[in-house]
Amino acid sequence: MGAAIAAVGLITSVTGTFLPWLKSGTTTRDSYEVLSLRDLAGLDGVAGGVVTAVWVGLTPLAMIAAVLYVVRFRRIAGCVGLLFGTIAGTVALPAAVQGDSKGALVGISIAGPAVTLAGAVLTIVGAITVLTSNRRSAVRTPGGNP
Repeated sequence: MGAAIAAVGLITSVTGTFLPWLKSGTTTRDSYEVLSLRDLAGLDGVAGGVVTAVWVGLTPLAMIAAVLYVVRFRRIAGCVGLLFGTIAGTVALPAAVQGDSKGALVGISIAGPAVTLAGAVLTIVGAITVLTSNRRSAVRTPGGNP
């Protein structure tokens, strides 16, 4: 059950990164388009490169976690899911808490951060469920029960 919850969370979070995060007049920008504005925020150089690499790396990280769940490396997938959820949630939380900037010329659009945050929470809950479950597969020996 935990793996299913985590999978829904991974899909939801990745979808949220493509939803609007910033609005400027009538234009909206997703999280990846917002990254192109990092120079304006003073995140040029090494810091900007790290931020960009980590955020762009979230989608491949989600795919890795999903594949690990499918091939039944659930504990490793849970650890990867925790990493994914922590990064996505840490970025989405301040934007979601800031809320919708209605009436402002430039502001936060709530859709992307809220969906990403919800997915991050689901991913973390699913990963913790997987990591704390005591279900172990039985090892069968040729002579009978172990």
